[in-house]
Amino acid sequence: MQERRMFERFNIEIPVTIRSLDDKKIEGSGKIINISAGGGGMVVTTEYLLPQTPLEIQLLFPDGKDPLIANAKVIWLKAMEPTLFLAGVQFEKVDFMGIARALRLRH
Repeated sequence: MQERRMFERFNIEIPVTIRSLDDKKIEGSGKIINISAGGGGMVVTTEYLLPQTPLEIQLLFPDGKDPLIANAKVIWLKAMEPTLFLAGVQFEKVDFMGIARALRLRH
């Protein structure tokens, strides 16, 4: 299977909160488990999010500084448990400084 990603992904664990920007106003929390300049993978506790759902994602950095806020859309979602999902998201605008900040926190 050919890799379709434009940017390399890096494993990371940063707590996140999410909020859908559609009429449903779904909210949830979890952690981002990998990140790239184009998107990331998250484990989230929430309701089912349909592909193409617009999201506001806040990455809650442990450095005590302001969270990174990114707009994204759901590309795919896989149920792990009734309210626990693995989601792939695509960032709408890339904040390269924010991505660099996240990568500095990798362990």
